[in-house]
Amino acid sequence: MPALPEFDELLRLAEKDPDRLEALRAEMCEQLILDAPVELRRRLRGLQFRIDMERRRSSTPMAACIKISEMMHESFGRLRDALNEAQSIQAGTLTSVSKDIDNNRTKHAEESQAQPADILQFPVR
Repeated sequence: MPALPEFDELLRLAEKDPDRLEALRAEMCEQLILDAPVELRRRLRGLQFRIDMERRRSSTPMAACIKISEMMHESFGRLRDALNEAQSIQAGTLTSVSKDIDNNRTKHAEESQAQPADILQFPVR
């Protein structure tokens, strides 16, 4: 994998040659995926695809950064919940926090399925 350039070089690329900076980013991401164990590569490619789509859909680089940060926090939250639940199960008791999480998930799933939606007609311009 190519070495990450110093900050000043990255800044220069961002200002003077953004295409080269993007190529470097893509190259480094691809090399990171190739360096991962084979069984993780498909999942990493899927994650990279989602990140790339959020970057394309976002109106500004800051909006993309915020959206990708939200994705990361959601993932960490799911990991935290899974670890807490596993720890509770290993200890032999399912804590009330884990029960609340499960109840909220079930309630949310039921609500999202049970509520009808209104279809709004927008006038043609």
